[in-house]
Amino acid sequence: MANRHRENRHVVIIPIEIDEEQENSYLDIWQPAAEIMAAQPGFIRTYMFRTVIPGSAFRLVNVAEWESASHWEEAMNVCPMMGQRIAVAHASNYEAIRTVLPAHLTSGDLSPAEAHRRALDGELTLVDVREDDEWAAGRPAGAVHAALGTLPDSLPELPDGPLAFICRTGARSVRGGAQAIRGGRSAVYSVAGGLEAWEAAGLPVALA
Repeated sequence: MANRHRENRHVVIIPIEIDEEQENSYLDIWQPAAEIMAAQPGFIRTYMFRTVIPGSAFRLVNVAEWESASHWEEAMNVCPMMGQRIAVAHASNYEAIRTVLPAHLTSGDLSPAEAHRRALDGELTLVDVREDDEWAAGRPAGAVHAALGTLPDSLPELPDGPLAFICRTGARSVRGGAQAIRGGRSAVYSVAGGLEAWEAAGLPVALA
């Protein structure tokens, strides 16, 4: 997500008073409703939290992020949130149990040349998500390695700031971007065409 989402986003907090035995049936209704909201303009992401402090009046709390209040208001006309009352804030401890993200998870595609330029300028970190043997055979110069299968664990070790994921053709880099978004990163890109396009553009490749 672009920085503007972090600066201008509209956050809606919806505390939900519900009995434990009703939780699963409620979530079964909420999930498709949230996916409809995720398709609306200006949607960033939504979380469903479960309160972990015993005795809280609100067992579930839904937090939704939008680019602006007007985007959220327009989306409510499409899928009103089942009459739940809105709270400005509700303080407690929560654990995330559901997350719905928009279909286009990353900030966008970058051409290999643009990704290379930005990496050289220190504007982003280039992350190669291919397997170890692929990495050893040759990788984009200046890239760091975080194989897709280990990305959730290695994500905290990646530098702060924008990330540009690259793989062989571009498919795994999109999946890597999705994992990064779910892990809390915001400015995330995919290098279009992957290493094949990188090499075709004559950009430098490092060998083991």
